[in-house]
Amino acid sequence: MNTDRTRDIAAMLLRAAKRKRLVTYQELHALFGRDDPLQSRYRALEDAARSLSDCVSLDYGCLMSLDNGLPGDDFFNRFRHGRPREYEKVMGFGSTGRSTTRKRLIADAERLRVFEHASQITARGDATITLRPNATSKCT
Repeated sequence: MNTDRTRDIAAMLLRAAKRKRLVTYQELHALFGRDDPLQSRYRALEDAARSLSDCVSLDYGCLMSLDNGLPGDDFFNRFRHGRPREYEKVMGFGSTGRSTTRKRLIADAERLRVFEHASQITARGDATITLRPNATSKCT
């Protein structure tokens, strides 16, 4: 794991959350060199989200935004595996997960939780990013 890159992504996510804004995947990819494989980029994103909060209870990866405003499949896969009951409640039992309307409900609710978490960090005065223990563990 590239700790500096993970820390940079975590800082970018936290800064966005404090400002109640989203991060485009283009912004994420701009942090990497042309030859960095996608797998390592998404692993760094997952590690960064994990460093800010356990992805099962709160996933900063929801702040990522595709052109349609939704986070990518990486977020929805973590959400589905980490909170299957909540996922099924919104998406429906046995859902293939294709409904953008329902995905938006999940993403919007998670983003509100992340914005609240970031405001609590700001209120406490936590200004620095410290990688949580096991931050390199998968969020799933």
